[in-house]
Amino acid sequence: RPPNSFIIYRKEKHAELMSKSTGTSTLNNNVISKIVGTMWKQEPPEIKAMYAAKAQEEKRIHMLKHPDYKYRPKK
Repeated sequence: RPPNSFIIYRKEKHAELMSKSTGTSTLNNNVISKIVGTMWKQEPPEIKAMYAAKAQEEKRIHMLKHPDYKYRPKK
């Protein structure tokens, strides 16, 4: 399934946060998710639009690679 705008944003910010963290900090995925979620909420519409465009491009590429794909969540 292609990533949405927040997932793309989180992936980029996760890498940034990990590169800035020191060896003694306790950055795990739960902490990073909370930090990035707060950051996302504070981003201006222009930044969110940029990530929405990236998500649309990911979706287009996914459709080309998997033309018959249909999301079917397990019940």
